[in-house]
Amino acid sequence: MTFSEYALGLSPFISYGKSEHDYFTELIGNFIKDAAMDSCQILKRKDDTKYRYIRGTRTIPQRDAKYLYTHRDLDKFSKWIWERMDESDSYDSVVDWLSNCGIADTDPSIACASLLERIFLDIINASSASQSIPKPDIDLELINEIEQKIKSLPRPTNVPVPAAATDDEQKYINELYLAYADAEGLSAFSEDDLSSFPDYAEDLDDRRIDFYAAETIRRGVLELGSGKLSDQFNVLKGETLDGVKDTAKRTHPNGFDHMLAVMEQAVNAPVNNYLLSSSPYWISGKIKKGVCHHLVNDGKLVWVKRRQKK
Repeated sequence: MTFSEYALGLSPFISYGKSEHDYFTELIGNFIKDAAMDSCQILKRKDDTKYRYIRGTRTIPQRDAKYLYTHRDLDKFSKWIWERMDESDSYDSVVDWLSNCGIADTDPSIACASLLERIFLDIINASSASQSIPKPDIDLELINEIEQKIKSLPRPTNVPVPAAATDDEQKYINELYLAYADAEGLSAFSEDDLSSFPDYAEDLDDRRIDFYAAETIRRGVLELGSGKLSDQFNVLKGETLDGVKDTAKRTHPNGFDHMLAVMEQAVNAPVNNYLLSSSPYWISGKIKKGVCHHLVNDGKLVWVKRRQKK
């Protein structure tokens, strides 16, 4: 296995949707000892070079592989992998990926650390088999060019938060009221109760800001005028739902805690298939949280579970 195959294989589970160069820096930085960070030359390479290491259009030099192998910290790396699996609910996915690679281990984090260790050792030993890079069937330079153009997209026109909630907001706001009531042990909660619970009044204001951050993206996609991008808000909703649904299925103390847990997961969930994620103006934690409220409107998420009628 090449380094690129390893990095791209694990990317959906541990990269959090970061750019290739940031992902490379984090991957290598967690593989070596803290004391070796400052002298690690490969971490000082240009972003474009790091991008090529991840994509497989450039191999890691033997001298760099030797430095990484010599200063490896497998315990540090396996702990980092474990934390990423836990935060992204991807334990089973990583186990499946390892299994597809012919690796079975009771601890996937240790298996991932050992596999990367072997990859660097293969580079040191100049194993042509492990470092052979098949000629890509796609134009990676073109992909890079497209990503750069997406990054340069202008900021979408901001949709302001209206003073009064609109009809489009009633469903997700009512779900928030149910969450507030559940947290306080009340049979019901409404707008009239907000004055008695200032923390929830502030929370509702924050949730509405998030909703309109996502609404800005929904409308912005339509205003781009490209049919090829018109489905991207739906893609973003699908990616977000995939990232939070396991958290949403879990049991939580109350509806408010349920909502908070899903929001925390949404911020960290990767949205790699959302093409506009390369632009800082078209994705953010606030936007991802707002998408969750759109998913509530769609009936895909609830904060207080209901007993289904028989």
